[in-house]
Amino acid sequence: MFPDPCPLTPDPVFFMSHTAVILIALGGPRSLDEVGPFMAAFMGRPAPPPVVAAVVERYKLIGGKSPLPELVKAQAEALAKELGNGYRAYEGFRYSGPTVAESFDRAVKDGARRVIALSLSPFATEVTTGAYRSACEGLGSGETCPLFIPYWHNNPLFIEAWEERICHGLKHFWAGRQEHVVVIFTSHSIPVRYITAGDPYQQQVEEAVRLVVAKTGIKHWRVAWQSKGARATEPWLEPGVEPTLDKAAAEGFKAVLEVPIGFTCDHMETLYDIDIVHRKHAKGLGLAFERAESLNSSPLFIKALADIVRKAF
Repeated sequence: MFPDPCPLTPDPVFFMSHTAVILIALGGPRSLDEVGPFMAAFMGRPAPPPVVAAVVERYKLIGGKSPLPELVKAQAEALAKELGNGYRAYEGFRYSGPTVAESFDRAVKDGARRVIALSLSPFATEVTTGAYRSACEGLGSGETCPLFIPYWHNNPLFIEAWEERICHGLKHFWAGRQEHVVVIFTSHSIPVRYITAGDPYQQQVEEAVRLVVAKTGIKHWRVAWQSKGARATEPWLEPGVEPTLDKAAAEGFKAVLEVPIGFTCDHMETLYDIDIVHRKHAKGLGLAFERAESLNSSPLFIKALADIVRKAF
């Protein structure tokens, strides 16, 4: 379902040569003035002014910008250090700058002999991964044609990185009372029609959750789907987070640790949807609420990215 945009046959001659890694994400506005243009790029058309105004208000609540561009830049810098000699890493975004094409051009000018394009989403879906793959199409030729890596949800170090975050998050609650705590793993909801058409997204998210649960020994856990399109007119993946919180309270749980396993960087979906909306809903139910810290530049997560890159050829 996710073929490489330009299939690359490994050549031993270039195995030790300079390799560029482009970490690909959606991007985000670096200021309130960039919210409208970012939304237009993402939607493929200008958003109605009232919609832009509403989103601007949300960005005001999380610091007036998306932290994602700078976080991905920091991830790229940390990854380059982890990989060491023979590698350079860059951030490239689908709907803001620097774009994937701009980062590719920079990598080639820097002397890259081969390029790895790594999706920062661990799970493959046409909704996002498809857009990343299309951004790589037509770039380069021969040895510099990007090798696109669309998913890596079961990488052992990725699982270990979440184990670390969850164990730290659970320490916020009273010791020895795990029977009162439910862990809710969340990822972005998408229209069900993609899953029906064979999209592996839901299956991969649930597989990663099972691996994390096995690693941590969590007693009570759920999978929920967040950030459904506000104007959705078709079925999306369910259950949502709020109904899952309602059920947890009804079942007698006293505390919730939300784990944003579907995201590798803080942005609107974690800082607003989880930290503000979900937290408020949980508080209204009388639930103690904490969120596992996002992976961002976690050393274990950076090691996971390096492991994925090293195994690419």
